Parts: sequence; C-alpha cells; structure tokens
Amino acid sequence: MAVEEVAKVISTWREADLDDQEKAMLAFTEKFTLTPSQVTDADIEALRQAGFTDEEILSIGLGAGYRNWVDRIADLLGVEEEKFDYPVEILKAFGVTRKQLQTSLYEDDR
Repeated sequence: MAVEEVAKVISTWREADLDDQEKAMLAFTEKFTLTPSQVTDADIEALRQAGFTDEEILSIGLGAGYRNWVDRIADLLGVEEEKFDYPVEILKAFGVTRKQLQTSLYEDDR
C-alpha cells in the first residue's frame, strides 16, 4: 500500500480503497473509540456478517481498547509522541521519505 493510501486510511478511511471487511472493522473500532457506550450487539453482529470470527472480533476489540487506553494515559500525563529517526534503509524498504514522515496524519497536527 502506498504512503498516500496509508495516510488516507488513517485520516479518511471511508474514502480509502478498502474491502468491505476492512471497512466494517474500521467502522466498529471508530464507534468503540468515540462512543463506546453506544456499541451494541448489532455492531458485533455486523462484524460477524463481514466474516470475522468471535476470536477475531475479540482481537479487534482488545487491540482498539489497548490503543485507546495508551492514548488516554499519554494524554493524561502530557506525554508527546516520540519522533523516531528511521535509518535510510528502512525508509527505502517502505518507499517513503523523511519529509513524508514529518507530515502529520492527524487533523489536530499532533
């Protein structure tokens, strides 16, 4: 996947070239992240209908929940994300430049 497409998935996933299963997963994790008290059995069933097993649904929830927890604790403590200077070989392997890495994928320009 090209850097531009990865950026689109992160910032505006509904416009990215994703399959139905990926879109179902992202819709669920977005709802789970932004309005967790509104997640219902219907949301879980939508993941099943998209082809996910109960074990995969648990993994999706655990992954999203863990990331949400880490982000909230970092926000609480005022921790800034570390900017890592990747070696040139890694950048070449992924087909990206340092300038592309410096571009924020977040609307609030974290």
